[in-house]
Amino acid sequence: MSHFQTTLEKVSLQKCLLYFENLHGRPSTRQERTLMKPFYDRYRLVKQLLPCSAAPAVIPTIEEEESSDEEHPDQQSPRMPPVRLHSSRCDESADEPPLLPPLEMAEPPLVSPLDDGKAFQPQIVAMATLHEASRSELLDHLKTARFEKRRLHFALREFEKHFYRQTGRACQKEERGPMAEEYRQYKNLKAKLRLLEALLSKRDSTKTS
Repeated sequence: MSHFQTTLEKVSLQKCLLYFENLHGRPSTRQERTLMKPFYDRYRLVKQLLPCSAAPAVIPTIEEEESSDEEHPDQQSPRMPPVRLHSSRCDESADEPPLLPPLEMAEPPLVSPLDDGKAFQPQIVAMATLHEASRSELLDHLKTARFEKRRLHFALREFEKHFYRQTGRACQKEERGPMAEEYRQYKNLKAKLRLLEALLSKRDSTKTS
């Protein structure tokens, strides 16, 4: 599959699993786990395949990363924990999904989309509380927000790149379809980053005065 197809499948599976968990909670009985295991397994494998894809070309519809993101090259973004693939090479059998493990094998824990939210956003902080945060806390929030913004920026560029290939024109707001929620999150993250940078600038100017 192409990177766009993999990203789109991950988003679709994520939304379906979140909807299921909101209604019924995580599978707990053996019957529930047996029924839902293929979906969770597929979601986990799609997540593993995404880092193997190459970065796409820049699409002008999505705004480029602000220059402030590149002003601190020594600040490294948090990295996802390493995952073990069934194959040692990412480009091997790229058009065929890896086989799902049989149910008789020892079952790994189900990977829920809710866990992704915890990994990318360890602490959900309301905008108002940022004014009371210390400088070190603001820097932590800035680092996390930049990382999440880059992740969304990457996915949205892929979506717009595919849309342009199919239609020969840029994607309009009313055509965002399944990625509408990701666009909303991206916009909110940009606002949060502006607030964090303003607060840090204010703290720094207070120190020097």
